[in-house]
Amino acid sequence: MNFINRAFKNVTRRLSKTILLVLTFFLIGNLVIIGLGVSSAAESAKILTRKKMRAVVTYMVDYDKVYRYVESLTDEDEINKFYENYPRVKVEDVAGFLTDPRVRIANAVSSNMWYSDAEGSLDFVHLGNSREQNMDENAGQSCYYDENNVMQCETYKEPYFFIKSNMFPGMIEFEDGGYEITEGRFYNQEEITNAESVCLISVNLAATNGVGVGDTITLATGNDSSYMRRQGVTPEDYNCQFQIIGIYDHHNPLLPDASNWDYASPYENPDNMIFIPTTAVFKAMLPVQQKTFDYYAAQNPEDEYYSNEENRPSMENMERSMYMENVTLLLDDPLNVEQFVEDYSNSISQFTSLDANNDEFNRLSKPLDTLSMYANFIVWLVVINAIVIITLVTALTLKTREYEIGVLLSVGASKIKVIAQFFVELALVAIIGFTLSVISGSLIAKKIGNTVLEAQIATSDVANEEDFGYEYIDIWNTDYSTEISLDDLISEYEVRISPLIIAEIYVLGLGIVLISVIIPSFMIMRYNPKKILMNQN
Repeated sequence: MNFINRAFKNVTRRLSKTILLVLTFFLIGNLVIIGLGVSSAAESAKILTRKKMRAVVTYMVDYDKVYRYVESLTDEDEINKFYENYPRVKVEDVAGFLTDPRVRIANAVSSNMWYSDAEGSLDFVHLGNSREQNMDENAGQSCYYDENNVMQCETYKEPYFFIKSNMFPGMIEFEDGGYEITEGRFYNQEEITNAESVCLISVNLAATNGVGVGDTITLATGNDSSYMRRQGVTPEDYNCQFQIIGIYDHHNPLLPDASNWDYASPYENPDNMIFIPTTAVFKAMLPVQQKTFDYYAAQNPEDEYYSNEENRPSMENMERSMYMENVTLLLDDPLNVEQFVEDYSNSISQFTSLDANNDEFNRLSKPLDTLSMYANFIVWLVVINAIVIITLVTALTLKTREYEIGVLLSVGASKIKVIAQFFVELALVAIIGFTLSVISGSLIAKKIGNTVLEAQIATSDVANEEDFGYEYIDIWNTDYSTEISLDDLISEYEVRISPLIIAEIYVLGLGIVLISVIIPSFMIMRYNPKKILMNQN
């Protein structure tokens, strides 16, 4: 281990040179630590923000692809054939996604507005707002022309209940904590397959009507009218009974400070939302749909559509007649979202797509991406320049120490040990310089990182975000992606010099030293000790 002792002595003997090298490594270390700190903070902010987002992917019809394809067609028959088989999201495709262990829930949601039966056996949860108080006075009219071309008008009755149904067991609303089952359970796959008439109602709706799990409620899928009676539809055809299997509570009440409070209809109150399997909804609506089909089939006996018995509504053709525009998949981890989309993008049908809400996320994270790119560029620029500079310094050092090298080689020291000595000398100086840079870099990196980020945001187009300043309860919304703002991303941005970054500094520093020593070491490998000493004499 004599080469280590010699290295220590050389470092302490040539103090001026050592101080200059320490200063060089100190400056290099500061630049590298700032760059790594800023880059790490930017990437960490994106990851932390993504983790706070709901892990959802939307499988949907890509209307842009559909439009471009139709525009490319010139034959009218081809266009008509395409529209006859218009692209749609298929149940079997979603069932395939559910076999992936990363997928927890699929929301193939459809919505309807229903009534209580003619006797009003099920009351709704009242808001007491101005619309409700003036519901009868402000009731509109629906008008139509009868067979004698005479206009007939009837008073419009507003629905009371919002029916939200799913083709698969479970719903995102309950999985992520927005809704919570306080009693009973959610409907299962067997109940969906068998179209069993089961439902979940809210705590307040249950309290209003004095019902609970196991009780039966009666709903009406439509409102009795002379127009529908002409088609053979009776009030009994609308009525359907559902067994309550679950009571839920939610964290999204419609309060007086909501912007749509005054004019909200009863069905817009989340307390009046009822969850029912999609198959059960179709079964409840089937009698009216069949009578309507039969009526128009009798009125239009020559019509190709109505003459085809396969088009008559039935439980068998429910899936074929049901159109799903999109289905939202809830994954197990937000960080799996992008990989999931990548895994399935090439296997889905031509006119569908998987959307992970990346467009908005990527738009808002653009300043962080740019910051990270510049920081990484600076780090590598500094590292490359450091290698060049230190290599030149080492090469010049070796030239001035030829006699020392010749003596060492002549007394039996191996060339590897000579090279190791120079590596240890430079490594000692580098460790001192980088240790000092860790102390100073940790103090200034945060301030520089925040200043650079503010400048980057100021020059980008993401800082101008609208804040409407009010809350609107939208029961129709089926967009389950998490809305994020620039503030959400920036709040997670913090430059911290972690132990991992410190370790990277030392690894990079020793890497610079190793490369800077290896390159000039080819000179030593060529040295002949006798020739060196003769040249010196």
